[in-house]
Amino acid sequence: MNRELTTREKVLLLLLAVLVIGVGYFKFVFEPINEQVTDLQSSAAQEQSEIDSSIVQLAQMRKMEKAVEASKADGQERAIPAYDNSGVLMRELYQILANTNEYTVDFSAATSREGYIVLRPVSLSFQTGTYTQAREIINAIAGSDNLNQISDVNIRYGQGRNSNTVQTTLVITYFEVAQ
Repeated sequence: MNRELTTREKVLLLLLAVLVIGVGYFKFVFEPINEQVTDLQSSAAQEQSEIDSSIVQLAQMRKMEKAVEASKADGQERAIPAYDNSGVLMRELYQILANTNEYTVDFSAATSREGYIVLRPVSLSFQTGTYTQAREIINAIAGSDNLNQISDVNIRYGQGRNSNTVQTTLVITYFEVAQ
């Protein structure tokens, strides 16, 4: 059955061929390229945000290095002791608190930050005769060679039979390096 195609059939076949080629190009070339471009753009945006955060982190590190250098220049160099420094801390606190009327020391469980810094909280309560003595003890703890942070300070005059005393409570967080 060999019959010749009419002009209308030839035009329709040509349109069908153009349509198939167009759809094929769209599905097999254009869409994958667009998806790849979109993926690369999102990847580039993600990389740029990581670069930005690294730049901020680098700026903070440089600022901290300058602060450390300034501290060293002022003669304030204090190293962070190794993990489980509690024996040294106890001896130091005993020496600092030797002139108090009475004191209690409570070591809480140590916690780890960022995998290498250990925080060792110590609750401390002591009685002295004057506010000046209490302040001297707090200053001695703050000036310790063992790096620490003092918080939750509460100083009040005694009541009742202890009315001639100053009761002080505070929390000291000592910093240690995990090994």
